[in-house]
Amino acid sequence: MMKIYKTGIVPLDVQLNGGVPAGTVLLILEEPGAGGDVFTYHFAVEGANNGESVLYIATDDSTKDIKKYLNLYFEKYKEFTILSLKDHEETDPKGYLRKTMYDVLTGVKTILKNENFNRVIINNLTFFLSKYSHEDVISLIEFLSNLAKENESAIVLLMTKGMFGEAQETAVKHFCDGVIELGLREFENEVQRRLKFIKFKGIVVPRAIMRYELTDRGVKMESTMRVI
Repeated sequence: MMKIYKTGIVPLDVQLNGGVPAGTVLLILEEPGAGGDVFTYHFAVEGANNGESVLYIATDDSTKDIKKYLNLYFEKYKEFTILSLKDHEETDPKGYLRKTMYDVLTGVKTILKNENFNRVIINNLTFFLSKYSHEDVISLIEFLSNLAKENESAIVLLMTKGMFGEAQETAVKHFCDGVIELGLREFENEVQRRLKFIKFKGIVVPRAIMRYELTDRGVKMESTMRVI
């Protein structure tokens, strides 16, 4: 029986037939302000609370900031490993920063080759696209895909929509196993947030467009959905 990784957002797990299948690299492609980082927090906390090993790689926020954001949405959660590229070496007891100091991409690969995590989150892939060549980033995604299948793990990549060329964005979507898009839509006097499934290997792609809100308890999905 295939292992399933729950996202921590029940209506989303229902649409995914239980959650994210093991061996999956899932891309969350978000418009700025859509709250993709909150989705990644749910995914990390769900894994930690289930006793799974979780690595959360943050390119833009410090570990202190990540913990502050987590405390905004979750009253209680089990600790998990956070690797922030903004931290100082003395705040990194496992020495991960020393491995990423000179070349982040190679350092991340080295850590993942030598340690086994059930869940890996990279927030944000945009960092790698801005620092490395297109070929290097695609090579990273292929590495992550092979790793996820070998370890029966689940890897979530967050990426900001529209920051790079359409061809680059399409290539990233192609090499990921699953793609979820998060978007914003103005309606009368409010901004509506919507989730759309683009592709998902291993399961029938849900046709529903799901509306959601960002609350003090994280992501809240509406029970009613529009079908494409």
